[in-house]
Amino acid sequence: MKNLKLKRTSLLVVLLLSSFALSAANDFKIIYERMYYEYLSNPSETSVEDILNKMQPDGSFYGINYKTTEGTPRNHPIWLTTLAAAYKNSSNKYYRNSMLKEKFLLGLQFWVKTNHNPANWWFRYIAYPKETTKAVVLMSDEIKMDKELFDKTVKYLRWSYETAESAHMTGANACDIIMGSIAASIITENTEQMIDYKNQMTKLLVIQQNEGIEADFMYGQHSGNGRQLYLGNYGKEYINSALYYFEFCNNTQFNSPGIALLEDFYIKGIQWIFYSKNYDPNQAGRYDTSDKYYGQFESMTKRLLKLNTERKVEIKKVYDRITGENSLSGNRMFWRFDYMINRRSNYMVSTRMSSTRTVGSEAGNGDGEYNFYSGNGTNYIFITGKEYNQDYFKLFNNRQFPGITAEQDDAKLPIPNWGEKGGNGNSFAGGVSDSTYGACGMILDRRGLTAHKSWFYFDDEFVCLGAGINQTDGKSSVYTTINQCNVSGSTQYSVAGKVGNLKAPKTLNNPDWVLQGKIGYFNLDPKSNIIISADTSLFSANIDHGTNPINGNYAYIVNPALKSASDATKYKRNIPISVESNTDKVQAVSHKNLNIIEVMFFEEGTLKLADGKIITVDQPCALLWKEKTGEITLANPKCETQNPPVINVKITQDGKLTELIFQMPNGVNSGSSVTKKM
Repeated sequence: MKNLKLKRTSLLVVLLLSSFALSAANDFKIIYERMYYEYLSNPSETSVEDILNKMQPDGSFYGINYKTTEGTPRNHPIWLTTLAAAYKNSSNKYYRNSMLKEKFLLGLQFWVKTNHNPANWWFRYIAYPKETTKAVVLMSDEIKMDKELFDKTVKYLRWSYETAESAHMTGANACDIIMGSIAASIITENTEQMIDYKNQMTKLLVIQQNEGIEADFMYGQHSGNGRQLYLGNYGKEYINSALYYFEFCNNTQFNSPGIALLEDFYIKGIQWIFYSKNYDPNQAGRYDTSDKYYGQFESMTKRLLKLNTERKVEIKKVYDRITGENSLSGNRMFWRFDYMINRRSNYMVSTRMSSTRTVGSEAGNGDGEYNFYSGNGTNYIFITGKEYNQDYFKLFNNRQFPGITAEQDDAKLPIPNWGEKGGNGNSFAGGVSDSTYGACGMILDRRGLTAHKSWFYFDDEFVCLGAGINQTDGKSSVYTTINQCNVSGSTQYSVAGKVGNLKAPKTLNNPDWVLQGKIGYFNLDPKSNIIISADTSLFSANIDHGTNPINGNYAYIVNPALKSASDATKYKRNIPISVESNTDKVQAVSHKNLNIIEVMFFEEGTLKLADGKIITVDQPCALLWKEKTGEITLANPKCETQNPPVINVKITQDGKLTELIFQMPNGVNSGSSVTKKM
């Protein structure tokens, strides 16, 4: 009886192992076919013949310098893929052409044997294997006929994954390395390696603390010198490779559960930065643009939809918004990046600050070398979506990023290569959000210039305050740039109630407002001198604080929903905003129509409001008070740098004192907002 049980158990194990092996074999076949048809194309006869004519007897191509330290030999695997597609596509003239097959194998032999290694690690670890993968998948049967070549090819593809340093195995780079290596494991049907890829991909698709999707659902990369926003480029690559993994491995044992986080990323992060088929340039890193990669995001979101997950209805809404439907409304503070988005159906605004934890947009490999000031409080405003697209970043003044405060000297600025010197000398940079409204602020400390800057967001307008603007060794005037954007129609202004049309650059002393592209800028500081200009390309408006200002300040409102000068004049007469304080200790505004008070406490202290109410806090903080509902939302703009366990708030109104104790989030959530009801 005992032997019978043993035999049954052994038989069951054998059956299970056989079933597993059969399942794995089926999975390899499924994944291979998906990759094959993804990479198969039908190249033109001319393109194929051009490549064949360039091939040398040793398998190299005429016109490629294989001794260069640059990555220009990348064309070699790209051309091999073209040959492979022509050979495999039954509609192509070169389908099953024996001469082409021999040329392809000769070219592949040369490529894997030469093993070109440029100075920039990215080419050999990412670009080369990803390009080579396509050709190998298409021609795997033919390559297998030469065992030595097959083994060399597999080794070539696996090399980057097996030798990559830990610094390379983060975010987009790690996803790309996996997708450049995975074909080697598919064509060899290596289950162990595929399970390893699955585990690695799963690790990349969880909340990260360095590079990748952060706890606030925004994306960072190249964060060695401080966390850096990078959705527009590296985030795009991360999503692209992750989607390919899901598409190839869907409904197989090798798929990763990380798709749930990718969907959260789209819903809680990605959709917020798109407006009218453009995106916030703050996200573009060293490739400053608002539209260059839009088409790829549109395509990737459509691919996510095709995976037909349980959240496809939500993802469809995201897709609609990315492709131009502007119904998304609300406020989001991405505390891990000192970054806020405020949007309504008719506009989108972003504020990007920097601190001792974060950096502005980087430079690198000759790109973005003008990005030094990109973290000084950049404030992009979108109405049509075209405000910063096309040639804007080729023409703009890089000392006048929208919203920043900076000296207008002509000295050579530091180049923030890979984010180095791209941060800020103060840890105070952050904000508070209740998901509908929000306020953010920073203490700027760069190149000998200090300033306390805040932005207060409502429905129809937002308020910008600056105080404590100081510099001692400057050589030129310090400007706060209200905006610098592509011109849209005429520019009008009003001084002492008199409306004018801008014909040439002009300095306005204590203007009422400036109107350009349906955006109205309303001055709240009677001492302000605002310089405006508009040529055929760019509009700019700057507040001139003079050379070496002492306790300089500014205050203005932006209303992004005005159609005419009469609308601007009408709004000026009935501005619903009151500036309650504008100092280097506290900046605050109240909105009388909404009954909302927003405050930036740069240090512990007390704010006495015009109507007699008093707010006292025992720590620096950002505070939002909805008087109608009695809700107070609080956040710590110093985030993890200096994070108190509790912040005490005292409110005095009508002679009655209310005390609130806020338990502050910690860890990666330090800096996020907490709401309590009075």
